Amino acid sequence: MVSRWSQNRRNRWAGAAGLALALALVLGFAAWWARSPSVAVSPPRARQYTAQSVCLLTPPAGLADAAAAQAWAGLEDVSAKSHVQVRYLAVVGVDSPGADGPFLASLVSQGCQAVVVSGDAEIQAAEAEAARFPGTKFLLLGQSVARDNLLGISYPHADAARSATAAAVGHLVAS
Repeated sequence: MVSRWSQNRRNRWAGAAGLALALALVLGFAAWWARSPSVAVSPPRARQYTAQSVCLLTPPAGLADAAAAQAWAGLEDVSAKSHVQVRYLAVVGVDSPGADGPFLASLVSQGCQAVVVSGDAEIQAAEAEAARFPGTKFLLLGQSVARDNLLGISYPHADAARSATAAAVGHLVAS
């Protein structure tokens, strides 16, 4: 027969061992959770833009216009590298220099530091309106002009408009 004293002693040791095991499990779980990669802060998913903004004014056809599409692709190339925000606006309605002026002014009032202009009437509007917006650079697609805040983006053939736009805008945002 086992004495009561021995049985109590065994029960105490068993209880202490159980408590030590529970404590070890809790501490082990806490250590695992603290090192878990799910706790780490993930990088932002949205692109973080700089304060610069470059816009594109297109003819009514928008990006369906071949030159405008090439210019837009060049702007996206620059944005991917420098994190400059880019956007475009297609002229709506009558396509004439007088009617295109408000669209140009709209882009400037939205904070575009530079506006790439595609289309004959749009370029004429930019040439007429540029003096009203001395703090904005106007890059005229397919032109070879360089005065005040007007800068031409010339290229030898239509397929080169993308790289010419990217180079001109890239140089502009880097300076």
